[in-house]
Amino acid sequence: MQTNTRRRAVVAAAAAAAVALGAFGAAGAANAEPVGSPTFRSLAGVGSDTTQDLYNGLSQVITNAGGTKLLGSYNATNPTTGAVNDAITTKSGGTTFDRPNGSSQGVSALKSAKDATTVFRGKNLVSTDVQFARSSSAATWVSGGTYAYVPIALDGVTYAKNAAGAAPSNIPLGTSTGQDTDGDGILDLTLRNIYTRGATTTLEDAANTTFTVGNQASGAQIVPFKPQSGSGTLSFWTSTMGGSLGSIVSDSYTDGSGSHQVQEHDGAVTAAVTNAIVPFSIAQHIAQGNSATLLTSYTVTVADRRDGAVLGQINGVAPLASGALNTAFPVVRPVFTVVEYAELATNTNLRNTFQGATAAAYTATRPSDPSKLVIKDFGFGNLAGGVTIGSTTYNPGDTTSFRTN
Repeated sequence: MQTNTRRRAVVAAAAAAAVALGAFGAAGAANAEPVGSPTFRSLAGVGSDTTQDLYNGLSQVITNAGGTKLLGSYNATNPTTGAVNDAITTKSGGTTFDRPNGSSQGVSALKSAKDATTVFRGKNLVSTDVQFARSSSAATWVSGGTYAYVPIALDGVTYAKNAAGAAPSNIPLGTSTGQDTDGDGILDLTLRNIYTRGATTTLEDAANTTFTVGNQASGAQIVPFKPQSGSGTLSFWTSTMGGSLGSIVSDSYTDGSGSHQVQEHDGAVTAAVTNAIVPFSIAQHIAQGNSATLLTSYTVTVADRRDGAVLGQINGVAPLASGALNTAFPVVRPVFTVVEYAELATNTNLRNTFQGATAAAYTATRPSDPSKLVIKDFGFGNLAGGVTIGSTTYNPGDTTSFRTN
């Protein structure tokens, strides 16, 4: 894991954030999970790195009728130290268990809490430990399944790169793996061709300019990376690339201090490997860039992990439009809240927060400006009215369409 100077910088940034929070009168230390009072909340959630900051923002504004905050959302990695899979306890007297890192682990923890058989990292959780999971990837849908994947917002995913790197700032997605439009035996420079290579390869762009693609040791002009195992973004990106990734695509990189895992939506890899490209949530990039505003508005610390990484265009389409997520971007996805479907009938707080288009998660607004949706403040697109991707329409708060076991 990261033990280099970058990790020490994260700790220093957290300390600085604590001072800033004090200026706004927030209760407790910065990055306390959840932020402020009460320490333990009615609804505890874990999972995706992509949406953790959004849920932290929602946790500051969603309350019951008495004004008590309801959401306790626990980051994918420790927000103060950067530790992975450190111990958390979500309820007073509850189970102490390893922090879930990413969508898959978050859903596994939810299932461990809700059934009698699933073990999460050596622990059998109980129902009160976890009420929801954050997921940035979908599942295999099962009619009448036990768990509902409830659409909460729209995200886009593109590649991030070092501004000084050799990788172009605009790369086509490509129509298929092995695409060679002019039939000259040199494959086209497309993301699908880049991410499915098993060895160092030469690709060419539309102007017949060539680029070498390979792993870090090859010295290639484009070095593709992927986020850590269990990441919802990894699952989504793999599917978008055609279903599998090539052997040159690594989830770790080396620098002067050793080997480090690629954590999703963290630009450290592009700072360490100049020619690297890595999938990156557009919403996360926006939120990280707006960290000072979000701290002021929500007393939520969003760690700026971009490390100078810039977002690339796909098919000539920019990822941002007027500083917000470009909803016309060619690679977009819904992100989900995962809940046990049956619990919606018995848990009023869970139902009022996530079920139906008018539930609190989709209508919550900035404390200082009720015209600003929390969802959009944290970089995501609004699903209100339904957003169709391919042949599927996603509506906020839909608890029946996307079920799984």
